[in-house]
Amino acid sequence: INDKTGNYNHLFVNASYAYHLGLSPRTNMSAGFSAGISKLSYDRSRATPVNPNDPSIGNTNIILSKVQPDINAGIWLYSADYFFGISVQQIIPEKVAFVNQQEGLKLIPHFFATAGYRFLINDDINAIPSIMAKFVNGTPANPQFDINIKLQYQDLIWVGTSYRLQDGYAAMAGLNIGNTFNVGYSYDFKKMAFNNASHGTHEIILGFLIGNSYADTCPRNIW
Repeated sequence: INDKTGNYNHLFVNASYAYHLGLSPRTNMSAGFSAGISKLSYDRSRATPVNPNDPSIGNTNIILSKVQPDINAGIWLYSADYFFGISVQQIIPEKVAFVNQQEGLKLIPHFFATAGYRFLINDDINAIPSIMAKFVNGTPANPQFDINIKLQYQDLIWVGTSYRLQDGYAAMAGLNIGNTFNVGYSYDFKKMAFNNASHGTHEIILGFLIGNSYADTCPRNIW
C-alpha cells in the first residue's frame, strides 16, 4: 500500500495470513495476522516556506525517510447471518525521528471493532446494517463511529451508504459477475472544513473468487 498525503509518503509492505475454524455448521471463527515494514518519507523540497533553522527540513532538497516494523492482527466471528470482529493496526508503537531520537512523531496503535446482521426483507432482497468503532489514542473524536446499511438483490447486485459521525458520508455499489468476478465502487465525501482541500475520495475494487467448487455467484458467507 502506498499512501501519499501532501509532503508525506507512507509505504506498507506486508504478508498476511488468516486461519478459519468451523465452530458449528453455521458459525465460523477466523484469526488473521500480518507483518512487514512501513516506510514513512518526507519530501522537504516541497516545504513552503523553508525554515533554515528547522533541523528536519533545513536548506537541502533531499527526501527524509524512516523504515519501521509493521504488525497487525484481528479476530473475526461470522455466519451466513451476522459478523463480529476486532482488530488492531500498528500494534508496536514506533517513534519516527528523521534527525535525532528526541524530535519526531510517533506511530501508535489503531483499534477497530465492527458488527453487522443480515435481515431478509423478501425472497430477493436482504438488508445488512452494520457499525464500526475506531479508537486512536489522542484524537479529538474518540471513539469514532461508522454507521452503514447495505441492500442486496439476489446476491447479484448491491447498493449501500455510510455515515461517519462528525466527519462525512459515503455511497457504494457492487455487482457479482458470474461466479468468479465482482466489482465494487465507493465515494467518500467529508463535511468538515478539510473538504476545502479534499473534494471526496473514489475507490474501485476488483475481486476474483478462486476455487469456487460450488459455482456460487456469491459466497455463502457474504462478508
